[in-house]
Amino acid sequence: MTSPIPTTSRRTVIAALVLILVAGACSGLPGAATPTHTPLPPPPSATPEPLAAEVNGERITLDEFEREVRRFATGRASLGIDLAPSPDDRKAVLRAMIEERVVVQAALSEGLTVDETAIAQGVDQARAARGGDPAFSEWLGQSGYTVEEFTLALKRQMLSRAITDRIVDGVPPQGEQVHAAHILVSSQAVADEVRLNIASGADFARTARTYSQDLSTRAGGGDLGWFPRGWLAVPEIEAAAFALAPGELSPVVVAADGFHIVTTIARENERPLSAPALEAARRKALRDWIDEKVAAAQVQVFVALP
Repeated sequence: MTSPIPTTSRRTVIAALVLILVAGACSGLPGAATPTHTPLPPPPSATPEPLAAEVNGERITLDEFEREVRRFATGRASLGIDLAPSPDDRKAVLRAMIEERVVVQAALSEGLTVDETAIAQGVDQARAARGGDPAFSEWLGQSGYTVEEFTLALKRQMLSRAITDRIVDGVPPQGEQVHAAHILVSSQAVADEVRLNIASGADFARTARTYSQDLSTRAGGGDLGWFPRGWLAVPEIEAAAFALAPGELSPVVVAADGFHIVTTIARENERPLSAPALEAARRKALRDWIDEKVAAAQVQVFVALP
């Protein structure tokens, strides 16, 4: 969660300067001089609070950013992650804060709201989870929050959840998929020979069990199962599989891990996604949506980052 910008109460003291001119009472004294008024200097203007960033006109103060960096380090330590602070941590924290601002702004622009009762209940639940008011107040202080700041942070989190749920729920649970298999070898020469053997009639699965260096699929004859676009870790294999008609054999596919021969076994345009594939599709849809919103936002960064 990110922390909101702090507010400060100011008191203005207005001082009145009264000049009392006393005229001479004796007629023999010279006449009183005409008083002159020296203008008061204007009051000093407030020093602008340093900023870490500005997102579509919404400010992220430097103090707010530094407190969030400290929360990040504390949270990591509480999980047993013993790493020295890194400049990349600051970059990741500011990126997350900018993304949250963009997401909340998008939620508000679409008319989404959060019930104030739900926010109050969330604060009460956080208080109860920490054992009541004294422990909750101590936690707030350690985390660099006031109650008002924590409440605002919770509201932002709820707005973010409302619109991101809408994005992921819009991902269809079915789509185009292929069922494919592959063979991985270490050189172009071996790949050419293996492909020629298969093209000449050798069984693909049997050949995979003999030659493939992919231990995760070799025992199954190179079978990759059904998958949608964006699912495989090696995009070159995926691109080849989707480019083939069922029963076709690919040319030798060169990738970072070696040389592949790919065959597509079957294809369906509206096949239900597996649970892991659907989850991956939802994560990708959300990531793409956030990246698009950030790219379209007016963002200024005022702190030096690596």
